[in-house]
Amino acid sequence: MIIRGDLLEQQTMEKPRGGEGTAIRMAYEAACGFKGEVTNFAMMQLDAGSSIGYHAHEGDMEIYLILDGVAKTSDNGEEEILNPGDMLVTKDGESHNLVNDTLEPVTFLALIIKH
Repeated sequence: MIIRGDLLEQQTMEKPRGGEGTAIRMAYEAACGFKGEVTNFAMMQLDAGSSIGYHAHEGDMEIYLILDGVAKTSDNGEEEILNPGDMLVTKDGESHNLVNDTLEPVTFLALIIKH
């Protein structure tokens, strides 16, 4: 499942959690509600011309949040382009990859949740 960052509703928070000023919150609601143990939470950089191979998730799920750069993915066999702010959610039993065929690195957060 692809969640497009440019389609998320921005929420302005005044004095968030007792702090000062304002913060803009863009919630990825579709990636919430999963129960389990976080087994990986990492910021990753995929260098130009590099890829993460197509693989299935069994007994866990993985979330990629693209921070910088442009990547391609096969989300359960459907080819998509991911831009900064886009999120790829790969649930238990689903498959994906990540390909950087650009000249710039792609930076993203990777989270794996074991069921």
